Amino acid sequence: MRSALKGQLVGLDSKFRYRGLNQTRIETFSDAVFAVAFTLVVLSSSVPETFDQLRASINDIVPSFICIVLLVVIWYQHYIFFLRYGLQDTKTVTINTLLLFLLLTYIYPLKFLARFLYELYSGLLFGMGENFMDDFGGEMNGSNMTLLMVAYGLGACLIFVSMSWLYLHSYKKREELELDEYEVYSTKIGIWHNLLMSSIPFLSVIIISLGLFGRGTLNYSIGGFIYMLYPPVMISFGIITNRKIKAKFG
Repeated sequence: MRSALKGQLVGLDSKFRYRGLNQTRIETFSDAVFAVAFTLVVLSSSVPETFDQLRASINDIVPSFICIVLLVVIWYQHYIFFLRYGLQDTKTVTINTLLLFLLLTYIYPLKFLARFLYELYSGLLFGMGENFMDDFGGEMNGSNMTLLMVAYGLGACLIFVSMSWLYLHSYKKREELELDEYEVYSTKIGIWHNLLMSSIPFLSVIIISLGLFGRGTLNYSIGGFIYMLYPPVMISFGIITNRKIKAKFG
């Protein structure tokens, strides 16, 4: 997929000179890790053998889709970065390794949390699943729920901080990469874009860990609902940055 996209360069910034058109070993290895992550999401559910298991697997479709969408977002950010800069130095490898480690570490918490929140919101919205806690082994008490959501939030936060770190590293190597004024400005946007992406899970962690809305279901629901801020926040950020680019570069 990465090679096909590089061959077409459809929908990309025509003003940016892409330095990573040739596939690198870093990207090949990274794609293998992303493939493992996708596989773990799909294979975390066993093949149903009874009707109840089939119904449970159907309920698992939405959480799996949520996980895959998030993985695609991270993969695309990764693809754009290496397409733009084509870096292969030691620091890039180190930061990229950290990012991939975080990705694999948080796949199961991500899937577990997505399924839990799906069951929770389904129960709240449709008045169903009052005993859905039993599907999670009856162990989702306050402390365990706090640990789960904080662990996931920190993982998501650190993944996007790692992406921001990669952009910051590219910015520091702007002279070596011979970035022009527009490319430097776009690199700065990449830094802030990923920091903004990391700020939302961090906000969720603050709400959950401090119990700003108590220690019950309401607090966890609001902590999960915080992630719904992604569309309005990122769309607004895109509109604002595009206006600034047009005003500055035409």
